[in-house]
Amino acid sequence: MKVGILFGGRSYEREISVITAVEAASILKGSAEIYPIYAEDGEFNLLKGEFSIESYTENRLKRKKASFGKHNGRGVLFAGGKKIEIDCMLMCCHGGEGENGAFSALMEIYGIPYTASSVASSAVTMDKRLTKIVAEHSGFSCARAVWGRRGEDLPERAKSLKYPLIVKPARLGSSIGIEVAHDETELIRAIGTAFSFDEDVIVEEVIEEAVELNCAAFTEKGEIVVSGVENPRSWHEFLTFDEKYRGGKYKSGARLVKGELAERVKVETEKIYRAFELFGIARVDFLYSEKKDALYLNEINSQPGSLAYYLFEEVGIDFRALLLRVREESMRRERRKDIISFNSGVLQNLSASAYK
Repeated sequence: MKVGILFGGRSYEREISVITAVEAASILKGSAEIYPIYAEDGEFNLLKGEFSIESYTENRLKRKKASFGKHNGRGVLFAGGKKIEIDCMLMCCHGGEGENGAFSALMEIYGIPYTASSVASSAVTMDKRLTKIVAEHSGFSCARAVWGRRGEDLPERAKSLKYPLIVKPARLGSSIGIEVAHDETELIRAIGTAFSFDEDVIVEEVIEEAVELNCAAFTEKGEIVVSGVENPRSWHEFLTFDEKYRGGKYKSGARLVKGELAERVKVETEKIYRAFELFGIARVDFLYSEKKDALYLNEINSQPGSLAYYLFEEVGIDFRALLLRVREESMRRERRKDIISFNSGVLQNLSASAYK
């Protein structure tokens, strides 16, 4: 079994993807031939050597330029003059081309089984505006919001909302470029910050005194397997990038949620996973208002950090079993595809008529 691990990409979260890739490679070691593939600025490099955080950061890994193609009807990786038939691509990219559907499209083109959502589902869940549109159409509650592009009067549009407001780049994750505004002055500044990261910005009402609840899921043989539920606590008005990754407080500050509320979150997670036609491991982040006893969909992560393995441990699925199960499901999905070939005969008819 040859398993590629695709990570990196044009994303502010590419360093986080290195951690996920190293964790996954370590877990799968011994059960498959592992091929770490780092994506950077539209190019791919196959990394050779002992794959670890230290070897990566100290630049001790050999890099071989790589590209994708087909050989004998199979998707292959070309690197160092060799053709490697990849049986499955484990997708470990966070944000950027990993979550916006670009790398899913690449795998589709070459027929390589991959452990991520389709092009369309990835693109929709990466864009917070499209997520809201689909969610509200499907009956899921979201915070009230407006959005706009550079050059549009977004502060004027936001006058229909009630302060405090949270301002977000439309297509970034991990709280990058996000600020809370309590008045118009802060709003204008926050919008300027968000526009420095993305050409589209969303402004939404803060669900006051809300608790964040996260739950993950993956699909297997037509069923959706749902994880445990966590509450990643924060000392800010929203969970910052530093809290998630730099200080190590994302996991240590989180607590497991049990009981009736957890069951509600799990049911809602399964519904959302199905409505957005997700695939592979995805994490759904909610906001819960105890005052209103209401769950609000905050965002969907189609390739979450560490692939959310720690959430599945709460339902008896360790990281190794999780990776093996999503790997097998990706290969089943590829086998189920029925490509219908249709020849219209238009070109032949045009060619024949040209000589009459």
